[in-house]
Amino acid sequence: MIDGQSEGIKPKLEINMVTGFDLLHDNKPLQKHWIRRLIAYFIDFVVSSMVVYLVFFFLAFGILDPSMIWYFPMTAGMVQVFYSAALEYTSKKTLGKAMMGLEVEALTYSFDSSDALIRNFSKLHGIFVLLDWVIGMASEGDPRQRYLDRLTETTVKGFGEPLHVRDFIEDHLLGPAGEEKPKRSEKEEGEEKGDKRNCRECGGELLDIGEGKARCKDCGRIQ
Repeated sequence: MIDGQSEGIKPKLEINMVTGFDLLHDNKPLQKHWIRRLIAYFIDFVVSSMVVYLVFFFLAFGILDPSMIWYFPMTAGMVQVFYSAALEYTSKKTLGKAMMGLEVEALTYSFDSSDALIRNFSKLHGIFVLLDWVIGMASEGDPRQRYLDRLTETTVKGFGEPLHVRDFIEDHLLGPAGEEKPKRSEKEEGEEKGDKRNCRECGGELLDIGEGKARCKDCGRIQ
């Protein structure tokens, strides 16, 4: 009886649970994506901090109270948050992203100013940015997303890259370039379609999270 019960258990979660870190270590396109975003971040940091540096430059001439120097890190972070949010809301990209060929895209039908502020909030400090990236990469979903990207249902993609994660993975992450992908039998495909529900947005598999709701394994959208 024990054997019969064990045969009926299908370890689906072990197969489906794939994080960004699982894909990052040996996939050059994904590595290149995050290197470009890191460079874009530093470019934007320099640009947005120039205004703050100019203000604090006048400290040397006694125009401002020298004690204000302690507010510099917080001020620089706030400037970068609003600088990034304003440009992404109006043009989908900051100066750094434009130079790196990147742009922000909404996975839903709208992208408003509050979404732009929330997805950039971690830029208050570099440590927050690192935590935002680690949490996003350590969970299932689009490997191009930070945690706040998932929260606002946005992603960052290169010019000409597909928007949805399934297309991105098929184009870039499934095996070396030019390698033919293994074909599944018609029986396997039929069984898979019968067991799965698909995301309305990207077509990915929906995972039940209780209370009548499901989360897309690919784009992370809750439906």
